Amino acid sequence: MGKYDDLAKRIIESIGGKENIISLTHCATKIRFCLKDEAKADTRGLKTMPGVITAIQRSGQYQLVIGNHAADVCKAVSNRTGILDLQEEGEREKSRLSRVMDFVSGIFAPLLSVFCAVGILKGAYELFSYAGFCDERNAVWQFVQILSDSLFYYLPFFVGFTAARKFQVNQFTGMLLGACFVYPHRFGITEHSYSILPVILAVWAASYIEHFLKKVLPELWRTFLVPLITLLIAGPLTFVVIEMIYTGLTAVVIMAINGSYAVSPLLAGALTGGFWPLFVIFGIHWELTGITPDMIMTNVFQDAMSGAFLPAVAYTASWAQAGAVLAVLFRTRDKRMRSIAIPSVISGFFGIAEPGIYGVALPEKKPFFISSICAAAGGTVFALLASNNRTTVAINGFPFAVLASLPVFALSWLITMFFYREPKKESIQFPIFPLSMDGKKVIHSPLNGKLVPLMEVGDEVFSSGVLGEGIAIEPYEGIVYAPADCKVTTFFPTGHAIGLTTAEGVELLIHIGIDTVQLNGKYFKPLVKQGENLLEGQPMLEFDSKRIGQEGYRMTTTVIVTNTTDWKKVASTTAQETTVGDALLWLV
Repeated sequence: MGKYDDLAKRIIESIGGKENIISLTHCATKIRFCLKDEAKADTRGLKTMPGVITAIQRSGQYQLVIGNHAADVCKAVSNRTGILDLQEEGEREKSRLSRVMDFVSGIFAPLLSVFCAVGILKGAYELFSYAGFCDERNAVWQFVQILSDSLFYYLPFFVGFTAARKFQVNQFTGMLLGACFVYPHRFGITEHSYSILPVILAVWAASYIEHFLKKVLPELWRTFLVPLITLLIAGPLTFVVIEMIYTGLTAVVIMAINGSYAVSPLLAGALTGGFWPLFVIFGIHWELTGITPDMIMTNVFQDAMSGAFLPAVAYTASWAQAGAVLAVLFRTRDKRMRSIAIPSVISGFFGIAEPGIYGVALPEKKPFFISSICAAAGGTVFALLASNNRTTVAINGFPFAVLASLPVFALSWLITMFFYREPKKESIQFPIFPLSMDGKKVIHSPLNGKLVPLMEVGDEVFSSGVLGEGIAIEPYEGIVYAPADCKVTTFFPTGHAIGLTTAEGVELLIHIGIDTVQLNGKYFKPLVKQGENLLEGQPMLEFDSKRIGQEGYRMTTTVIVTNTTDWKKVASTTAQETTVGDALLWLV
């Protein structure tokens, strides 16, 4: 029996049984029922039921205020009645389309600035090498080559670190697993430098092992036994199972390219170009070919895997990516996105697509799909141009790649400009935080805005104080910062509410707007993930207050101490306005 099964059973009985339920969903603190007959619900009994804070009838919904465990209780009710939670159902549908893309882009987010710098450096080095300007015996060029290639060569090491952060695993364990892929002489197995997918799989497997060990091992022994046992299990698993999966997947891709190439170079150009961004995401492209001067100088149609065919198609795909990213650069007002897009376009011109994919196209999704379609067109155009010169014995594939890339770049830019739109974002000002008050636990302001007493908030759940003491803010800007060093314990999928636990044990609920759960995530952009540890002042969430207001919702944001009863006193500032970093609440 689950922790909330008994409460779920009593709730179902008190609202008239499962036959009286049309649908249910939940937000950060409430379970929302649509009932056939609200008169059958025992409202008085529900208001006094242990585990239920209060019951509200509003806007055709029967709402039970549960608190921070609303999602868990709703899941228990859903399991008992067999009625799907509409919120969870919508999230599953969303996940099918975007979970992998969001996950992979999240892994590479910490590497983006370095990726952009190294992408330009590596692209420039390869271009100058092709032009014959680089002398490999020259110390300066050797130094540039080392700088430009080291990140990509040791990419498994870096991905191991960022993937470990994503999976909530010991980060040094992730780094060590990544290092295993570039260690030479691995039982006669070739090292997988540049690889990404096997490292992610290895760290993912290690996460289950580590989390299990933390549950079963005594705390005294965890410090060294958890990483030791995790590595002893994950290591062989990596070398045997994951290695086999990755090698097999690469072999399937090679067979598919060779098979389509045997049928028609045009077909191979379209398929390879269209799927090339996907190959880049998982690092398979490095196993297929590197875009080097030696390879682009070879015969175009000598062989799909050893001639100029793959490097040239990859080059056109990179320009398609650059076109989409350039369109995002023109459309976005997000300074951070623009700072990533500019070097991504430049590196894309040099044939390095990673910065544009991980930093712009993949997180925004639509530019990624547009550029993939245009890359397929580019691969087809390249194969068509090169096939007209097939009788030539030795054909340099680079000119044909450039000829195909120019119209593809323009096409990708035009289509993305037409279809891509980004909501206007407020400017971000990073605050300076004051020192905490001695002897008191201080919660700083997560927003800039006008302060409102909790009792004046137009939602009785918050104004009545049943969820805890706190204060409300009418925000001036659309960004929420961490009010203290804390952990994200709950981040509702729609982005309108965040549950935090500070390093000093204060449990907070930041709820943006009134009834904004009904927007279902529209105009909200989470910047952190549930389970992530944050430093005070770290941005957590962006929202478009103007458009939310145009939808008819009030932006009054509440900051609630949900474990108020654990403290002797929770007091709030008497100021009329607040700036991010000001002392907002203090607890004794």
